Amino acid sequence: MTFHDEINAFFHTYIDAFARRDADAISELWDDVRLFPTPGWNFAMDRRAIHAHCSTLLKFYSDQGIVNPTGELLPAIELFPKVAQARMVYRMYGEEKQLIATWEHVYVLRRTNQWRVSLTIADGEMAVWTAKGAHL
Repeated sequence: MTFHDEINAFFHTYIDAFARRDADAISELWDDVRLFPTPGWNFAMDRRAIHAHCSTLLKFYSDQGIVNPTGELLPAIELFPKVAQARMVYRMYGEEKQLIATWEHVYVLRRTNQWRVSLTIADGEMAVWTAKGAHL
């Protein structure tokens, strides 16, 4: 399997976990410590905190009417052996298949026994929801 195929397979699993609303599966795809740089502040979460965050995020998406999250891998770059940067474009659809929101997201992943997210930059998502008047 090529590097690009591995990263694409990882995000297929990641998006599937969101589609199933499975906070356990989502949080297991993150490193033990997760980093979140944002426009206003930076923070880190341990496994318990990321699980709670995922549960909150899934409820937020449901409240926005999202029933079908999709994603497409844009560029993925192997920065170092077992370290990657990936950019995703997400499209969130409602029950009537209407597009509710779309944004790009940047990730840094590390491969131990499998690829896991170490860091995410969610500025695009935060800007979309803020523009819609829905705050995460």
